[in-house]
Amino acid sequence: MLWDSLLVYICASVLTVFIYFQWTRRKMYASLASMSGPTRLPLIGHAHKFVNVSPETIADTLIYFVSNFPSPVCIHMGPLPHVAVFDPEQVQAVLYSPNCLDKSLHYSFFRIPRTLLTAPGHLWKGLRKTLNPALGPTILNSFIPIFNQKSALLAELLEQHVGKPERNFERDVAKCTLDQIYLTAFGCDHRMQQSPEGDISLELFDIYMEIMVARMFTIWKYPEFIYRMTKAYRIERESRKTYLKMNSKLLHAFNLGEQFHKSNDDNGTSKPKNVLECLKKYICEVNPAAKDDIPHHIVMILFAGNDTTAKTVSFILLMLAMHPDVQDRCFQEIMQVCTGEDGFVSAEDVANLTYLDMVCKETMRLYPVGPMLARVTTGEVKLNDQHIIPANCNIIIGIYQIHRDPKIWGQNADKFDPDNFLPDNVTKRHPYSFIPFSGGPRNCMGMRYAVLSMKITIVHMLRKYRLKTSLTIDQLKVSYGIMLNIANGCQLTIEKR
Repeated sequence: MLWDSLLVYICASVLTVFIYFQWTRRKMYASLASMSGPTRLPLIGHAHKFVNVSPETIADTLIYFVSNFPSPVCIHMGPLPHVAVFDPEQVQAVLYSPNCLDKSLHYSFFRIPRTLLTAPGHLWKGLRKTLNPALGPTILNSFIPIFNQKSALLAELLEQHVGKPERNFERDVAKCTLDQIYLTAFGCDHRMQQSPEGDISLELFDIYMEIMVARMFTIWKYPEFIYRMTKAYRIERESRKTYLKMNSKLLHAFNLGEQFHKSNDDNGTSKPKNVLECLKKYICEVNPAAKDDIPHHIVMILFAGNDTTAKTVSFILLMLAMHPDVQDRCFQEIMQVCTGEDGFVSAEDVANLTYLDMVCKETMRLYPVGPMLARVTTGEVKLNDQHIIPANCNIIIGIYQIHRDPKIWGQNADKFDPDNFLPDNVTKRHPYSFIPFSGGPRNCMGMRYAVLSMKITIVHMLRKYRLKTSLTIDQLKVSYGIMLNIANGCQLTIEKR
């Protein structure tokens, strides 16, 4: 009898809480009711549709929603609503809204709070303003010799693989871009392409990313107190500790007793500052409390500045190997444009490589490294006259879906075609049909840096080697996670030209 009464009490309590929860959020649900989406179940919503989802299958699951329902689509993960947006007009409304500058809960899993990647909007604005000079035109031009030096070294080191069987070149490219980011952002030449630390660093990145992706797709690991009891947390903690120990010299470089903001030339003019110097200025002049965030900034810069660029370069090399006619045309353009002494690629050369630019953009269209963005609303966001996203709602922006939408790119949207970026074709499309670097005020501030690095690296590779692969584009398998990956890897053979 006692147990029966207890059961009735528990059920009544749960029902009361549920009804109260629904009542307090009735305005939110009324706004979301106008949006498309599959029928949801009580309490769990659509969570059951994602039970067996993995990084390899999440793309198919999301595409299901995209192909069967018009944007915006409302997905309920338990009691938490998520609005998926994949219409360019609606995406523009979201990314430009002042009520949509904050990142979603999932970004907190990186454990790099108060950085450009994860900081809430009110902190992000001041940090971005302080760091903008680190990627201004003047200092970007000063990085060009570094991009050339490290890219030439990559091409030289790869000579040992000429005529050898097909292999994955992703790690080689990643060590090159890691070399570049250390020297440009921090002024440290760690020679990652020639040191065992390069491989160790990338392995730690891989371990960390694998843990983060697994947590994102395991709902019960979201509560921190539960996650801290798992083996994954212990591995994460050790990998972070090891990685920061490897970068101890960078941590020591932040000697806040000096007046870093007084770094002027003898004639009194201000020198262009790299990221390290701008961070010092931010801590000294804007936010002294941010001293504790130094390790987070270092991890964020190395992660955001390296892994994204490295993966994109690997994807471009693979596309070139799959399409010999495109590769030959790029090579001919390089030979006509890049005529500097000692193979040096200048900023002017990069600007004049118009066909290579189309190839890079087409690759980023098909394989955007950031396949989706996630924001949380701090106020209402009006998409159009029919739909308003309420406050405290998660928004998922499906970049991968937009980039392959047949309504935008035609019936061959899944095919590789650099002509998609001919000027006449570009002008016909909505500007938010192509957003590999996000958009709006919180877009990727490293866009110009990435383009310079990528193009110069590819020039050095194509000028020395002919790329081949046994893979076809239909055989490529993508896996979703924090970033997009090609599961097959950058499988290439190289021949000397």
